[in-house]
Amino acid sequence: MPVPTPFRSVLPLAAASASDRPGTAEEIAAQVAGLYGRGVARMAPCLALGTFERVGSNWLSDSLRPVMPQHNEPFRQQLGRQHPLSPCSRIPVDLSGAALGALGRHHLACALSDLYGQPRPLVKETNLFFATDTVLRLLPHSPVVVLTRAPLGIASSFERGRLWDRWAYGQRYIQVAASARSPRRRDFAALVPLDDPAAPVALGRLIALNALLLAKALADAGRDVVSVVPYEQHVGDRQAVLARLVQHLGLPLPTETAQAAPGAVHGVLDPTFVTIGGKDELVAELDSATADLVRSHVAVTVTGARAFLDEQVTATAAEWLAGDDRYEVRRPTVRRLTPARTQVSAGPVPAAAYLPMPGGALWRDQLVTNAEMAELLTMLQAAGLPNTHLGTNLLICPMPHERGGRLHCDPRTRQWKVSPGYETHPASWVTWLGAATVAAWLGARLPTRAEAVEATVGARVYNCDYAVGDTAPVLESGRSSTDVHHLVGNVQIWCGDGPALAPDAPAQRHLFGAAWNTPGTQNAITEVRSRYLLGSSRGVGIRPVRDERTSASTGLGAWELAHRLNGWIDALDGPARPAGELDRLLISMLTGS
Repeated sequence: MPVPTPFRSVLPLAAASASDRPGTAEEIAAQVAGLYGRGVARMAPCLALGTFERVGSNWLSDSLRPVMPQHNEPFRQQLGRQHPLSPCSRIPVDLSGAALGALGRHHLACALSDLYGQPRPLVKETNLFFATDTVLRLLPHSPVVVLTRAPLGIASSFERGRLWDRWAYGQRYIQVAASARSPRRRDFAALVPLDDPAAPVALGRLIALNALLLAKALADAGRDVVSVVPYEQHVGDRQAVLARLVQHLGLPLPTETAQAAPGAVHGVLDPTFVTIGGKDELVAELDSATADLVRSHVAVTVTGARAFLDEQVTATAAEWLAGDDRYEVRRPTVRRLTPARTQVSAGPVPAAAYLPMPGGALWRDQLVTNAEMAELLTMLQAAGLPNTHLGTNLLICPMPHERGGRLHCDPRTRQWKVSPGYETHPASWVTWLGAATVAAWLGARLPTRAEAVEATVGARVYNCDYAVGDTAPVLESGRSSTDVHHLVGNVQIWCGDGPALAPDAPAQRHLFGAAWNTPGTQNAITEVRSRYLLGSSRGVGIRPVRDERTSASTGLGAWELAHRLNGWIDALDGPARPAGELDRLLISMLTGS
């Protein structure tokens, strides 16, 4: 690994070929380590790596939230198809050369820097497959926790939520199988044959393959596992499991969060991501034929791997995949997800107004909607600024609808569309860059954190703690025309300022408030937290404000905004400059500050 150096934006691709310098993963990891080191000021995150999806990772995140900042799948799910780390990529991970482009390299460096913090953050990643070794190289000083669950439990969760089809796992199987056929991975090709397998067969193979690749990557990297957290144990005694884990991590035991009655989901639209409903039994809702297929193909895959993997690796994976015998197999229960009334858009919303609030600024009475965001994205696309560059997103993260994304670009028409019924819901998955661009377009700005704190003293909190299970329309019931809707709740908001960091460090901007999927306590609302400029989340949106310097007449047109942002992207490909300097240039372009 290269000797740590002061953190700088990566050299332009024209300046040196990939063979002339270290691989990007090691290079960026060394730069971040050189900036933050291994001291107590900002620590490398704890990596929580799952043997598959649905292993209790959301429960772990919510349980540790009071003592650890959270980062949910920052390396994989929030990337476009062309990005080498994307779960949709069919080629082996390669972060060198022109695969990322200048923007992608800057984004990856900033994203990695964002994961360091005090207290130590938690980074949750599942289903890394062939990207596991790359993620471990990017975070060489991170302690590792492994989250496991018996295959029948995972298959039951997929069955109950219809996740195989909703999350397009048929395509995921093909993508993984294609990656396995690269020269470096060809030994694994026999484990995922392209034989058009039935869903239970393919699921069993994928569960086993990911566990095997995780065990191999940890062994190859010489990484110790701080703790293994089996799903079945935390269902039986979650407090005991949590107590052991925080002891291993050197953290205080978080205050127990309120739990709903076992099995309760509060009547929300989609309980897939709701983690406050406790479980007190291990039941696999599968028919016997499906259960047998999953079990048998997990076993066949592990057996096949013994032909070319180290015996200890396969033994470790087999141990993580154990536990099917703890589940009671029952006939599946037919479930229908009933839409909650609060989830349905109630038609067009009235024109937004800016109302006086404590602190002096005029606050927009509505959060920025998906429809407004789609309009701006379409205009920026027409002006020559696409949202995604080689898999790196600029303004929003266009997640699939089933993963909470509501904004989608039609590649044929180049028009941005909103998932039907969500037009008047607040835009989310928005980067700070996207939020600041919207504010500039509207002739407004983003509030400072101090302004947000002052304006929300005593405010009613609406739609948090999974009470609805998703965002609600921006017009809050029971509010008058002189009120600000969702002053706290529905989504958190980006702020216009951020923490003071080292000059070379990537810039960050504060987040404030509560979202549908975060706690609504006063401590949680006012907690100081921040993210890098291109970070995004399902629970973060936009609240513009105005003051004497801003008005509708100061708004910038889409063509002017596209010109400025393209100029910044061009600057990334110029002479090497510190990442912090480049981020300050971007902030100045959008805010004038």
